[in-house]
Amino acid sequence: MVTNVIALRIDDNTSNLIDKLIRYKLASNKTDALRWIMQYGMQSAKKTVERREKSQAIIKVWKEKGLPELPSDLSEISIKERD
Repeated sequence: MVTNVIALRIDDNTSNLIDKLIRYKLASNKTDALRWIMQYGMQSAKKTVERREKSQAIIKVWKEKGLPELPSDLSEISIKERD
């Protein structure tokens, strides 16, 4: 694995979180703690980007082909689903 060194300024909240990750033995040092935070943050960011890409793909289809036609009895279906 190739690694890169980056100088980084962090706020007090992030610094406190890093200290807690080390204190509770979730990370062995500050570098591991930052990797831990970044890994979970990246997973969340990837999921958000994937959802946005899916939404944009649907919007693109709707713009090209028009909105899908909704069933005429949609309100009746909604009422039955609530019961």
